This record gives sequence, structure tokens and C-alpha cells, in this order.
Amino acid sequence: MSTYQTSTKTRQALIAAAGQLAAEKGFNAISTRAIAQLADENIGSIHYHFGGKEKLFEAVIQSVARRWLENPLKDALVDIDLTSRAGQAEAIRRVIGRETSLLFDKEVPTWHNRVIFQVMQYPNPLQNTFSSIVTDQEREEICRIFKAIDPGMDDDTVELHFLLLVTPLISHADYQDIILQKLGQNEYSLQYLQRLVDTCTTQTLLFFNLPTSRNETSHDSE
Repeated sequence: MSTYQTSTKTRQALIAAAGQLAAEKGFNAISTRAIAQLADENIGSIHYHFGGKEKLFEAVIQSVARRWLENPLKDALVDIDLTSRAGQAEAIRRVIGRETSLLFDKEVPTWHNRVIFQVMQYPNPLQNTFSSIVTDQEREEICRIFKAIDPGMDDDTVELHFLLLVTPLISHADYQDIILQKLGQNEYSLQYLQRLVDTCTTQTLLFFNLPTSRNETSHDSE
């Protein structure tokens, strides 16, 4: 194995170990020793590859945020006409469907979502990092949709609808263990996730009197 491959493997092992421990205990409760032991690396490797624990934690957040960076919401909405009711409805569908697919991507380690939950509990530099990479951009695009739906909507109401839109999805990720225990499942089935998407989508579309079917056109002339 080349030096580059070994270095990459070490970095990934340290990021995964730090992420797993942070997901369980929170970032403030873990030590470099615990991270190194779980990664089966020496403590010095943390300083060598990241310059210290804080930079390693930033790398964890960047790793978690990569899903959103590689699938920007702006790109998912680029072909939508937000001046039409049908376009506004389609934008809502895409927002909810995309967020669900990113949050519950089976190829992603289970600790990813728990890390987001830990980071967003209270103001801290890592929260700022995640917000600058993901949350701020997501909020801006989603709020743009609500402003298109109702140009007279004030900022507080826009924020309210943003939270109402994403909170059911985020809660299913944050409290996954508890919900799955109630469901008697080891993971969310595709059918359950589709029902989650359909329910959240329909509730939002009905509230704004938007077409609930892609075949509906009656609202476009309103």
C-alpha cells in the first residue's frame, strides 16, 4: 500500500472513530486517546493528520456534510418555474424527497445523523461550521420557495414554515432508535420512508392550496 493510501486510510479511520464517539457522547466528552484507541491508531496520528482534535472534529462535520455539498438543493430546483402553482408544488415535492434520501441514505454510516443532532443542540463552533456548509443554504432555497408561494409572507412566518417542512424528517433521523423500536424494525423500510415523504408533502401542499397531484392544473389559473 502506498504512503498516500496509508495516509488516507488513517485519516478516514480517525474521522470514523471521532464521529462514532461524538454520536454517542457528544464532542465535548471524548478524548484524543479514546479516538485513537477506537481507530487503532496512535495519538500522534491525530496531530500529524489534523493538527489536533478540533481540526479532526471539523473534518467529521465536513464528512457528514458532503452529502449535501454533492447534491445542492439549488441544482435540484434549477429547472422549476416558481411563478406557477404547479412549479411551486413540484419544488415542495423535490425538497422533501431529496432531504429524505440524503438523511436516510443506507450507504452512509449510521453515526452521521446522530452527529448532526449532537452538533445542533447548542451554539458552538462546529454548529457554525455545519450551518455555513448546509443549513444556511438549505434555508435560503426553501425560504425562496415560500416567498414565491406567498410574496407577502413575513420573515417569521417563512421561518415557521421552513421548520414545519423539515422537522418531521429531521426528527425521524434524530430519534431513529426510539422510533424503530416502536415500529419493531431494525431500519426504516422503503415503504415507511415513502409514506413519510407522501404525508409531509401532502400536508404542505394542502396548507398552501397547491396541486397535490402532478396531473392537477386547476390551481395554475388562480
